[in-house]
Amino acid sequence: MDFSKVEHIFFDLDHTLWDYDLNSKIALTRLYEVYSLQSLGIYPLEKFISSFHKANLVVWDLFEESSLNRDQLRNKRMELVFEDFDLDHQVLEGFHEDYYLMCSQSPNLIHGAIELLETLNKNYALHIITNGFDDAQFNKLKNSGLKPYFKTVTTSEMAKSKKPEKAYFEYALNRANASPENSLVIGDGWRTDVAGAISYGLKVIWFNQSGKPGPDPKILQINHLPEIITLISSSGGNL
Repeated sequence: MDFSKVEHIFFDLDHTLWDYDLNSKIALTRLYEVYSLQSLGIYPLEKFISSFHKANLVVWDLFEESSLNRDQLRNKRMELVFEDFDLDHQVLEGFHEDYYLMCSQSPNLIHGAIELLETLNKNYALHIITNGFDDAQFNKLKNSGLKPYFKTVTTSEMAKSKKPEKAYFEYALNRANASPENSLVIGDGWRTDVAGAISYGLKVIWFNQSGKPGPDPKILQINHLPEIITLISSSGGNL
């Protein structure tokens, strides 16, 4: 793939630059004590965190398919956790608000993120494209030190659409004054980032942290963020 015409690079945020798993684990560990979840029959802590993350994948898939709205997503997540422990669902007033606040205040990034952005920022206009919610995503960018690197940030709330919808990518590129011909997308989500971007005619690098085989072996992929520099350089990029 030829990257010689690329001027704009669009990054996904969660799981690509911002370490969702670690930051979420820190928040959930604190909330486990604050909300006395063990006394409700949710234990041990490790199983709770695993159950929450499993439920999170389910509800975000449903949200991205427009089967859940924002409030339903938040409520359904803990409902699935209670089910996982064979318990009747209880409403934990304030839990979701506390989770989003604690989680978004955590600054941990994927290894190599800042070094990568420092390098790319010299020659490219950098942008964030995310299906996350405005309040949480802007907190993450601010508290992690990522915000200064990006010219634009596009959320699904702004675009009134979600990755992988073409309307979302059209909105994000228009905000950035970019075109498919001079843009590159980097993200971890196969359906949302990779397939969505390809369907809109964008160049893509898949951040495949797990290293597991993907649906299409022809797609350019990396397992660690620093590999992006080598990949762009070897494909005619301006580095």
